[in-house]
Amino acid sequence: MKGKEVPYGITGRILIDMKKRLYLYVALDIIVATILGSQITVQKGIMKPISIIAVFLMLYPMMIRLAVEKLRSSTKNYKLLGASLLYAYGIGPLIAYAVAKLMLEPFPELYAALILVGTIPCSNMLIGWSGIAGASVEDALIVAVIGLLSIPFLSPLLTKFLLGSELQIDLLKLFLALLLYILVPLILGYYTRNLMIKRKGIEYFNSLKIVLPGLSSLGILLIVFIASLKAAKIIIQYPIVIVMIIISLLSFYVIQTILALAGLKILKFKYETGFIFLLAAVARSQAISLAVAATFFSALTTLAISFKPILQVAYILMLIYPMGNWLKRYMR
Repeated sequence: MKGKEVPYGITGRILIDMKKRLYLYVALDIIVATILGSQITVQKGIMKPISIIAVFLMLYPMMIRLAVEKLRSSTKNYKLLGASLLYAYGIGPLIAYAVAKLMLEPFPELYAALILVGTIPCSNMLIGWSGIAGASVEDALIVAVIGLLSIPFLSPLLTKFLLGSELQIDLLKLFLALLLYILVPLILGYYTRNLMIKRKGIEYFNSLKIVLPGLSSLGILLIVFIASLKAAKIIIQYPIVIVMIIISLLSFYVIQTILALAGLKILKFKYETGFIFLLAAVARSQAISLAVAATFFSALTTLAISFKPILQVAYILMLIYPMGNWLKRYMR
């Protein structure tokens, strides 16, 4: 089988559709798991190994697609890289902290969710969104990879500091977990990608990689299902929790957008790089934050982060399409 002859079948079509409409699948996932979870009692010991499998399923296919080797031949835009990292690890976490303090302080589990959203920036999805928006994919690749490699070293410190006494967390364990979640799939993904290209050819890989985001989506859906199953009784008893999660996340995105738009104007970024800066500010990691929440925090914290794919995808699509022409004029 070569190139475009790779058969997807019904499974491949479903995986591609899951990637395109992840927000709908997540919403359906939460509804089904909540209904089921209201009727049964979930054994905690059973869910742990399933969560670990889900984390690997979520991260490994994502890393296969990430062409880390292109970094060596890419022209570095240090202004964009520095500004994006400063925003992602400086301003973004502070905004998350401010919104959490204002809206979620009486609810430690939801508070922790928003802190995780703020301290773990977006990685490979930055590349895909940049391509869709017509921004510089080469610059997006550099920002995404450097940002990804920075997560194990910066995110644990920021998370520990911003959580303060709200929730106790083992800093060393979080650091080691993030190293495991990022470096192991990254290394395996790198060698899988190279081996596949060497044995089957680049056309085969390019055809096959279309379904890889769908496999990552399966991992996300599995984690969301487990979290919703475990938190079902809380959701049904206190539906206001869902409203609080949605309002706090939307507030975070809107404030991020406003400040990023002001920042890119000051830095005089044109659209091709300015949109990457905007994405780096607004978009946050879905997979890695879910992995950390599922490992270190409660089901309710994980569930709160589960709403991020629904809101974030819709919000970024709004930036690209309804607001796209205005943003191009603004960054002219």
